[in-house]
Amino acid sequence: MDFFSQTILFFMLISPCVGTVQRCACSKNAKGCSNINQMPVDFQTARENCKEQGGQLMSVRSKESNYVVGFLLNNMIGNFWIGLYLPEGKCSSNTSLLRGYEWTSGAQSTGFANWASESMACSPLCVSVSSDRRWVERSCSEKLDGFLCESNQRNLCKGSGSSSVVILDSTQCMYAPCEHKCTPVPFGYTCSCRKRFVPNEKDPRRCDVFCASSICDALCLRDGSCWCPAGFVKSGSNCEDIDECESNHDCGQICTNTIGNYKCACHDPFILVNGTECTLTPSAFEGFHTTFPPDQVLTTPSSNYLARGSLSTPGEYAGLIIFILVAVFAVLVLLHPIGKDTPSILVYDSPGRMGSPGFW
Repeated sequence: MDFFSQTILFFMLISPCVGTVQRCACSKNAKGCSNINQMPVDFQTARENCKEQGGQLMSVRSKESNYVVGFLLNNMIGNFWIGLYLPEGKCSSNTSLLRGYEWTSGAQSTGFANWASESMACSPLCVSVSSDRRWVERSCSEKLDGFLCESNQRNLCKGSGSSSVVILDSTQCMYAPCEHKCTPVPFGYTCSCRKRFVPNEKDPRRCDVFCASSICDALCLRDGSCWCPAGFVKSGSNCEDIDECESNHDCGQICTNTIGNYKCACHDPFILVNGTECTLTPSAFEGFHTTFPPDQVLTTPSSNYLARGSLSTPGEYAGLIIFILVAVFAVLVLLHPIGKDTPSILVYDSPGRMGSPGFW
């Protein structure tokens, strides 16, 4: 096999595992954002991936949010999951806009719907959209071309893959809201950044310096002042990536250094939650006799958890004290066993009559 064939085979093998964020959209105050992820996954995997990003699968409950979907899917080919599904044991109906489907956010209502067909179903189904914005019911186990996420933590727009952001604002570019470039669009405007900059993860209207490799040139002005992106340290005329995994991180289990940042992961069968903690769900105990309540999970906190104190409530302190007292009593019993020299204790089991020796 020649070099060209090996290269083609390599990209064919890794392509299903690569996920990228192409576009991002945010509300007027930039507190809520949505993005599109290109990654061939089923509905549950898409849901977990959005959770790892600090968000959830997108809810399309208004014409404005439907426009955001159109923006995210503009010139995209394929089908993408949104956060709408028909729960197991339920049948769809035409009595409401959602037809009995529910949003993964927990909401069961909407002011907008865009179904592609009127077919009814009584089996678990999940919903996808494509560039025509129509809602299509599918088997939740299908692997589609990607999914749409939303979050109110303003962190979905970080990273080099998200090069432009739409802000929903009727004033559009009237007051020069973007730090670099502003482009008017229906319902708002888009902000984009110049080369070597990316949208700020807290406010996508602002732009931050970006390095695409672990070592890059510092950004310098004519007056000689230079600076580096967050997660880098200046070394001469260069910026060098800081390995947070060797210095300071909050990962509960696995820490992987990335360019300008780091990411957390978990050992199987744990899953990542809140970006740093590892949670073992009750389903991992299938086959064991031990059972847990449905909402109970076992969590591995971050590496700094003990420094913050593991006992945080009066009940926890009381439980610890009781445990210590019981342990001390057990030790005393072991050190002073009952033998021949132990005086008998008379138990009165009825008025005026003594019972056999025993203990209270």
